[in-house]
Parts: sequence; structure tokens; C-alpha cells
Amino acid sequence: MKLLRVLPLLLAAWAIFAWSSLQLRDAPRLDAQDLLRVRLPLLVQLANAGGDPYLAANFNVFRSLMVEARVTEGETYRVQGQLQADASFFNPRHEDNYYVAAAILPWNGQLEAAQRVLLRAAQSREWDMWPAFFYAFNAMYFEHDMARAGHWAEVAAERNPGNAGALRDMAAKWYERGDDPQMALNILKAMREQSRDENFRALLQARIARLEGLQALRAAASAYRAEHAAPPAQLDELLGYGGLQALPQDPLQLGYVLSAEGEPVLVDHKR
Repeated sequence: MKLLRVLPLLLAAWAIFAWSSLQLRDAPRLDAQDLLRVRLPLLVQLANAGGDPYLAANFNVFRSLMVEARVTEGETYRVQGQLQADASFFNPRHEDNYYVAAAILPWNGQLEAAQRVLLRAAQSREWDMWPAFFYAFNAMYFEHDMARAGHWAEVAAERNPGNAGALRDMAAKWYERGDDPQMALNILKAMREQSRDENFRALLQARIARLEGLQALRAAASAYRAEHAAPPAQLDELLGYGGLQALPQDPLQLGYVLSAEGEPVLVDHKR
């Protein structure tokens, strides 16, 4: 009896669905294989996956993988970034998710989403150097945050002893290129004290001396501005200011220059 009562409603719903399908048959439509438009709320995604967060993460990653490399449409990448961030919320350890995020999102205007995915992966996959390294690279290349880049390069080094030397050298370079020489000096000195590798300690000492030279030049530049109310035009003009008796020698033989604003900077930092 209950079935007989519900049957007319089911038939009516089917008839409405069939009629709607016929009306939409000739309507223009997006290429579903190329473009993304829909991102459902997190609770709806979870419900569609039967309450399984790992399955919900997989659904989002599958959708992201369906975007072809030839697509350049910004809205698709915006939605893809949301889907991958959602996937990392459900399953931060998802390996395919962070690889795809690192390879595609930051290069297509979705840096924030990529960094969210990578940070969650780096924090949860404590044995894996790659999300920490990708996160560090993006912090250096796209965000120009050298302190954060150096920190996560060190994390990557701790997780991969075989490449630890190269990664720590990279971290030291990024710290050196930061906008706060004193903070960089403190970090490099701490790294020197902790290291047992004599060659690496020697390299760190050279970087420390280089930054100390930069600090001396900046102190002289500050004294020069205070006296002349203008920045110096060349480094030689700083001699005699702020206690600077001679231009510092860079142990790495890269040198120092003045920025467009007359501020002493490291040569490779200027680049």
C-alpha cells in the first residue's frame, strides 16, 4: 500500500526529470573534461562520500587530475585550488594531492591554496622531505620570505640525511638573503654551532662574515644620511661614517652594491 502511494510521486519526478533533460539537450555546455566550476561545501562533500573523509579527499583529487595541461582559464585553477585545499583538509597526508598542488597551483595564480596543501602535508608527513621542500621553495620564489624558506629547508634536511648537506646549504643561502641581517646572523651562528661538518662550518663562517660586512655598511649609510639628508651614490662615500675605516671584503667574493634607494645590499640579494 505504501508503494502505491509513493508511486505517483516517483512517476511525476521522473517525468519532470525527463522533460528537463530534453529541454537542456541542445543547450550549450562547458567541456567537463577541461573546465571546473563547482566546489560543494565541505559537509556536502563529506555526505556525498558517505561520511568517509579519505574518500571525499580522493574525489577532489580525481577531479583535479581531470584538468588537462593545456587549460589556461583562471576560474578553473581557482576552483582546482579550492578542491585541493579541501582534499588536504580531509586527508592532509594525500601524496598525489600535494604533488599536483606543487606542480600546478602556484604557477597558475593559486599560491595560497598550494601553500595550504603543502604546509598540511609537511606537518603530517613527518618522514617526507618533499612537501617541506616544495613549501620552502614557494616561500622563497613566490613569497620572498627567506626566513620561512630557510626554516622549512632545514626541516627537509632533517628528513633526508642523504641530501642534508645540500639542503642546509640552501637554507643558509636563503637566511642570508633575508631582509633582516641580524636575524640571519643569529640563525647562521646557531647553525654553525650545531654542525659537526667542518666544511659546512667554514662556509657558514664565510656567510656570517659577509653579513657582518653588510651590517657595517648599513650603519655607515645610516650615518651618511643623517649628515647629508641624502643617500650615498657609491660605496666609497661611506668611508669615515659610522666608524667604517675600510670597505669590508666579502669572503665569498660576490661583494656589495647600493640599491636604487642607496641602501647597501648583497650582490646576489640584489639579483
